[in-house]
Amino acid sequence: VAWEHEQFSRLRVTAATLSEISTAPELLQGTGGLFDSRQFVNETAITRGVKLVAESLARHIYGHQGKNVQIFADGGSLAVNPAYIQSWLDLLSQTPRVAPFLSKNDPFVMALKKELADHTDEVNMQHEVLEGVFTFYDLTSARLNIYQVASVTFDLLLLLVLGSYLIVLFSFLVITTRGLDDLISLFRRPPSRKVKTA
Repeated sequence: VAWEHEQFSRLRVTAATLSEISTAPELLQGTGGLFDSRQFVNETAITRGVKLVAESLARHIYGHQGKNVQIFADGGSLAVNPAYIQSWLDLLSQTPRVAPFLSKNDPFVMALKKELADHTDEVNMQHEVLEGVFTFYDLTSARLNIYQVASVTFDLLLLLVLGSYLIVLFSFLVITTRGLDDLISLFRRPPSRKVKTA
């Protein structure tokens, strides 16, 4: 699927993807890598993005679209707190956030649930299995066993050697028990059995 939230859409779970990328990137080519680097995160841009999303949601919920109203204005009681965002960035940069890598009672998931419960009326957690081309496991640490196997060339050479050995062994046994003439007669074409009519 093009975007991650399409998996949730198939399960009829409301989801959205917020991204500055206009089209879906190839795997890890335009997304930066597998891990976060905290020192490269622009906190000002994150704060501005949080404020933009919060303003958009609030204007949509309270019906203020098109009006010049700032609900989360700087200096107000609802202003975005940079220290709060910085503490969450510190936690997010140290925690794997791919949902299948987290257990159901992971402290990170519980922290998100508690934070959401502090600001909303009711919070329900729903665990869904995402089906796709990738297989995910629910452990954050595991033992990886890597085995080096022989190539196809090795298998073909082994087959050739074994085949040659069996042919030589068969020939040797036929020669020693029946003689060379019997071995040669195995490979001759049998005489035709055409009936001659007079």
